[in-house]
Amino acid sequence: MDGTNKLTQVIGIIEEKCINCYACIAACPVKFCMDGSGEKLRINHDLCIGCGHCTVVCKHSARVPIDDTERFFADINGGTKMIAVVAPAIASVFPGEYLKLNGYLKSLGITAVFDVSFGAELTVVSYLNYIKEKNPKLVIAQPCPAIVSFLEIYHPELLPYLAPADSPMLHTIKMIREYYPEYNGYKVAVISPCIAKKREFLETGLGDYNVTMLILKEYLKKKNINLAGFPAAEYIGAPAERAVTFSSPGGLLDTAERFLPGIRRRTRKIEGTHAIYPYLTGISNQLNKPDIEFPLLIDCLNCELGCNGGPGTGNNHKDLDELESPVRKRSAMLEKQINPGQREREFKKYHKVLKRYWKDGLYSRKYEDHSASHKIKFPDKAELDGVYKKLLKYSEADLFHCTSCGYGDCYLMATAIFNNLNKPDNCLHYTLALLEREKKTTVFINRQLSSHINRALEVIEQIHNLVEHLDAMINVQMEAVVESSAITGEMVGSLKNTSDLSRQKRESIKELIEHAANGQEAMKVTVSAVQTISQSVEGIGSAIRIISVIAANTNLLSMNAAIEAAHAGAAGRGFAVVADEIRRLSESTRENSHNIAQTLSDIISHITTTSRRSDETGGLINTMASEISNFAHVMTELIDTLTELSSQSTGITKSLGSLKENSDSVKTDYTKMMQLTDKLRYDINFLAAMSADIVKAIENNDQELMQKLTSNI
Repeated sequence: MDGTNKLTQVIGIIEEKCINCYACIAACPVKFCMDGSGEKLRINHDLCIGCGHCTVVCKHSARVPIDDTERFFADINGGTKMIAVVAPAIASVFPGEYLKLNGYLKSLGITAVFDVSFGAELTVVSYLNYIKEKNPKLVIAQPCPAIVSFLEIYHPELLPYLAPADSPMLHTIKMIREYYPEYNGYKVAVISPCIAKKREFLETGLGDYNVTMLILKEYLKKKNINLAGFPAAEYIGAPAERAVTFSSPGGLLDTAERFLPGIRRRTRKIEGTHAIYPYLTGISNQLNKPDIEFPLLIDCLNCELGCNGGPGTGNNHKDLDELESPVRKRSAMLEKQINPGQREREFKKYHKVLKRYWKDGLYSRKYEDHSASHKIKFPDKAELDGVYKKLLKYSEADLFHCTSCGYGDCYLMATAIFNNLNKPDNCLHYTLALLEREKKTTVFINRQLSSHINRALEVIEQIHNLVEHLDAMINVQMEAVVESSAITGEMVGSLKNTSDLSRQKRESIKELIEHAANGQEAMKVTVSAVQTISQSVEGIGSAIRIISVIAANTNLLSMNAAIEAAHAGAAGRGFAVVADEIRRLSESTRENSHNIAQTLSDIISHITTTSRRSDETGGLINTMASEISNFAHVMTELIDTLTELSSQSTGITKSLGSLKENSDSVKTDYTKMMQLTDKLRYDINFLAAMSADIVKAIENNDQELMQKLTSNI
């Protein structure tokens, strides 16, 4: 509980379950204890009367009752000495097993269990004694602490008319304290159908635990505890009679009729949050009017189904007869115990029992004025008009008085907003007015959107065409890259092979240089030899000339010899023959020497030419050797370059591979881009069509088309 609250918290909020449906505001009889100005509804506990109706109507279990069940079990298990008092609604909540519940409570360590029905009997005695003694104008019964809180906060002017006697619960507790001293020092656990009882206990200092039947029942279910396994245990103390029906609407009157016949005709019986609180407010408004006649007694209950269907029972979903049937059966069982012929005598006897436990002043109750907590300001006309303008309400026709905000009245909603307890967003008319504005705005925006979409479609179509063109160019580029990659691969392969061959021929070039140098030396030797031969041939020519001279002389001598032989005659014939042979030999020698000389001349000529050519060849060989050397140097550099290119060709190959992969990736991306462009074009076309349909649906208020469109979203 917030430390600023004067009244204890009896209703909790589970915010994550709250959906702001405002069913709680609609159900709340005081409305302004609910704060709907934020994201989630909150409760001002100083203005909450604890009726618990919001916990009943909340379908999301966001509103929950707060009681002492958990603390009760912790203390009883810890050895705390304790007694229990049980409300008569127990017969309806645990039909057929309420006495076995007593057995279960005793098994926990509860020393004694008392029936509040007997306290209700004492309550009726207190009411009737007050009426007889004071002859009041009006008595408002107060079995419900929610009704007490309502009057203390909102209508303190009615507190003098609120029965100055305790509730049946407190009558029971005070009776125990007064007449059962053996239980002094024991804490009192109240098995209750009402979540507001906790406030009554705190205000009076009586009652230590408000254990609601609802939470107790949930606890038993959670712990798998079956009451059928426990023995039935009767209540301690004097038994109740008619007041066992006190938990049902009219139970007070049924009990009072026994003491004061005819009181029913002077009593107003009224129950339910929708009826009792407006009725009490009406009494407050009519209180000072002399011509208004009020009933003597107002038998009022907060809950329409009585305590049997209270917010602390979990029975609110049951029918009235289903709830009251177990209570009537219990009452019928008690009636059977009375002899019809001795009924009057039994009643007098029972009255004596009641007098034994009733003591003047013991059960008196005083009330507290909590109206200071009620700080709600009600707007004047100008202020109200200002709030209405915020709500876009400008005429009576704009005052819907609907229930969407929970208040059911535009004035109450405006008052809540004026006190910062709500906001315009929760008003249906405001929402509809905004929707109408938004409808017009939406039509305008959709028209603008449609125009922009059409322009966007044109741009997208152009982009699509460009992408298609780019895709075609990428395909061409891809083919070129593939072809270039293949050619470059072959070129790199050839380059690598050339580099390998060049490295292999490096040694051959070295050998060529050496052969060129050797050839140069050999040519020099050849030239020298030719020159030597030339000189030798010239010597042979000289010898041949000598031979030619000798042959000429020999021929001359042979001629002379022939002449001499002729002169000799026959004696000289043999000599003539010899001379003739010598002559022929001389001529033959001269002829041969001439031929040899000619041949030698030719040889000398050729040798001279050869010598000259050898000199030229030697020069050329020198030049060739120089060029071969230069060529070898260039080839060495070329081989080095080829080797370097070969080593770099691997990087080129990898780069080409990477380029090909990138080209593939680019093509894939552009394929996806084409697909996305097609999808975007489809979506934009779809959006354009939908925009046109939305404009049409909004302008024509075509709900069927709008539903169709929204179902497709």
